Amino acid sequence: MNKQLSVFFAENEWVKPALGFLGLFVLCIVFSPVSSKGTLIFLKFDNLSNVLRQVSEIGIISVGMTLVILTGGIDLSVGSVLGLSATATAFGLMDWRLGFFGAIGVALALGAGAGFVNGAITSAGKIQSFIVTLAMMTGARGFALFLSDANSRNIGFGENAAPESFKIFTESFFGVPFPVYIFLAVAVVAAIVLRKTRFGRHIFAVGGNQTAARLSGVNVALTRTVAFTVAGFLSGLAGVVHAAQLYQGNPNDGVGFELDAIAAVVVGGASLMGGKGSMEGTIAGVLIIGVLSNILGLHGVEKDFQLMLKGAIIVAAVLMQERRWSFRNKGA
Repeated sequence: MNKQLSVFFAENEWVKPALGFLGLFVLCIVFSPVSSKGTLIFLKFDNLSNVLRQVSEIGIISVGMTLVILTGGIDLSVGSVLGLSATATAFGLMDWRLGFFGAIGVALALGAGAGFVNGAITSAGKIQSFIVTLAMMTGARGFALFLSDANSRNIGFGENAAPESFKIFTESFFGVPFPVYIFLAVAVVAAIVLRKTRFGRHIFAVGGNQTAARLSGVNVALTRTVAFTVAGFLSGLAGVVHAAQLYQGNPNDGVGFELDAIAAVVVGGASLMGGKGSMEGTIAGVLIIGVLSNILGLHGVEKDFQLMLKGAIIVAAVLMQERRWSFRNKGA
């Protein structure tokens, strides 16, 4: 029985973060603040709906981050790209008169373009992705400040303003915010790609052993470039959602989002060394980070402490992975 369980957990790494989320959810119920009416604030529908709405942006980014990390890379620019895309969305709707599809198209193109540059330079220049995306993090933020003249742009509706159709990003269907559907759709498509397509197998191969992948005929440079491009595209999509949620585009938005995305992916069981991880685990990781932030916020814990805690979570998750990897090697 124990052997069967060990095999099951080894073949389904996402189960551990999923169980971790369930355990955390129970703890949040136990330690939930109580309202004046005696109800648990954490379990209120409005609070849980708000959690889902908040994690949707990080979730969309985390899907792209998963692809990058699986190839053995890292993307530190996703927060800045989100800020750039959100800014382009707001100005596209209000000042450039691009309309619904035009503004969103520009935002997505900017995100995909930033990701493509990250992937191309990392692959062709053989430069560590940490350095390349660190430069893009600064460059994308600077471009957003240039486009906006260092100002935020509010999104209004009516004549000579944003179309009413843009409000769809703030609507809820069957009680679930629309951005959550976007996150789930993106995650499901990515999971299918990873499990069922040649490109998905190439992603794992490049992250597992780049040399072996190249000798097997895998185009390593192309695979990595596509992974970074998709990550940039999804950061752009998250930027559109972000602008819609706040009714504005601010070039300074998205700071620290890369930390949340990396934390979600790592907590979800992905290895920063590449070649190991799953989209199901990332979804569980996103929910863990979101629920943890929510319960800390309900208890009035300051944001700076929350950031320190997230950093500690990343380190702890990586240490656990390293110990498990060392134990397996010794067992072998």
